[in-house]
Amino acid sequence: MSRKLDNPDKVKVIVADPRITPTSRIADLHLQFLPGTDLAVMHAMAQVIIEEGLYNKDFVEKYVAFKTVGPDGKPKNMTLEEYKQFLQDFTPEKAEQISKCPADKIRQAARWFAKSENTFSMWTMGLNQRTRGVWANNLVHNLHLLTGQIGKIGADSFSLTGQPNACGGVREAGGLCHILPGHRKVANPKHRAEIAKIWNIPVERMPKKPGYHTVEMFRALGDGRVKAIIILCTNPAQSLPNVAPVREGFKRKDNFVVVFEAYPSRTAELADLVLPTPILFEKEGVYGCSEHRSQYTFKALDPPGEAKPEIWALREFSIRLGKKLNDPVFTQIVDHLKSTEDIWNEYRKCTKGRDMDLWGATYERLKKLPDGLQWPVPTVDHPGTSKRYVKGMDVLATGPEPIQFYGHPDKRGWIWARPYKGPAEPPDKEYPFYLTTIRVIEHWHTMTMTGRVPELMRGFWHTYVEINPKDAKKLGINNGDMVEIVSRRGKVVVPAKVVEGPIEGVVAVPWHDQNMQRMINFVTIDAFDPGSKQPEFKICAVKIRKVSGPKRLKPTIVELNIV
Repeated sequence: MSRKLDNPDKVKVIVADPRITPTSRIADLHLQFLPGTDLAVMHAMAQVIIEEGLYNKDFVEKYVAFKTVGPDGKPKNMTLEEYKQFLQDFTPEKAEQISKCPADKIRQAARWFAKSENTFSMWTMGLNQRTRGVWANNLVHNLHLLTGQIGKIGADSFSLTGQPNACGGVREAGGLCHILPGHRKVANPKHRAEIAKIWNIPVERMPKKPGYHTVEMFRALGDGRVKAIIILCTNPAQSLPNVAPVREGFKRKDNFVVVFEAYPSRTAELADLVLPTPILFEKEGVYGCSEHRSQYTFKALDPPGEAKPEIWALREFSIRLGKKLNDPVFTQIVDHLKSTEDIWNEYRKCTKGRDMDLWGATYERLKKLPDGLQWPVPTVDHPGTSKRYVKGMDVLATGPEPIQFYGHPDKRGWIWARPYKGPAEPPDKEYPFYLTTIRVIEHWHTMTMTGRVPELMRGFWHTYVEINPKDAKKLGINNGDMVEIVSRRGKVVVPAKVVEGPIEGVVAVPWHDQNMQRMINFVTIDAFDPGSKQPEFKICAVKIRKVSGPKRLKPTIVELNIV
């Protein structure tokens, strides 16, 4: 924003969002569309870029391949001409019919995107948490590859992943059901053997198939396929979509639920065992973030009482389980990991020689670098990699070309021709509104920490529903009226906020509120992307109506002082 303020004529800001937001208000162009229809908008931008000859012909010829999906489900080559023909179904006018985003704004966005000296795209979880989130990400990358707005300073496509531990622990360290540390896959025998060797365990002990992904895991907890679960760094009994059956799974008498938590939460209250854990600066370690940066955090103070770091408890659990089962593998895998530095050093071994090589990022080195290091960092004297795929800046770009997308065998970036597919549950006659979930500036996710800051609680202690003034007028709803929001899964009652925010036909609700009558995830849908397995948090069909209730909510002691 400072660059925009300093260079108001040179810097253009485009915001794509179904709502008017503080960010869209400072934008030069706001692409406002119906939730889940932005695939059509991005295809239309690509159509304009090619139709008007704005694509970077030299870049495309040297560095790009066009792909579709063949009958066997595998990538299939296509030509630029075939891709151009595919896009004829997505002219700006056709995209406007699908998305309600004006065709002239789509054209303007495409021209600015292509003609800018440098174009940088940023997106958060709304793009990912969809039944077609992978495709949506593909389409953003398509625009950058078409225009050559990638592989140079100031131009890139960048996901601002916001979930707790999403980049470091989840993706890089192998915290998902189908992956292993160092960007390896559970289903790959070579990858399993590599990790088994580092962990010094028999490769036969490595599962050959992925486990349950998140949505399926909690469904399994509910139907008895999963009997015990350990939860760290998250609050699924409030944060997961379609949360009612999730909570019922927690309550099953034959399940055992362990929660690591520093504060009371909607998940901790359902646990059979709560293990108190330090918060961030009450422990030391290394974390990874979106820009593939690994950064050391110092322990600033001791945790209260007998709170222990999660790694201590998990190590103790493994050792004791090994003794209980008379199975030395459980002890063997963790016995030598007596400190966070020990763990980091073993993790470095897992990354050595991989695309995310951190062998050169020693613990002592990271302690001396307040900004950490960006991988790959293959040697102890390597400065880190600030720009991937660029020869001279990325040590893995070893071929003759200036830009090498080495993740693919052909060393090219792939532009995908993805068919249009809308949300899993679009509005209909019975449920005529789109619901999208949002955040407020004051609170992070489920308010387990921000809810303990009095200043933030005075700002927003409860949730509300944003309603477009035209919709509110039709339904006789005014500011402060209590509104019932109903989906095929559940309902909540929250106060109305009539505002020029959401596009007509859309209502928006923040999801931080811990009050059971206002927890919007009782309403949301748990349909998920077949590729990423991320659920469609942001989009489902609802009906709304004004109900009797107080014009002004009065907080309880618990809500003003969540302890």
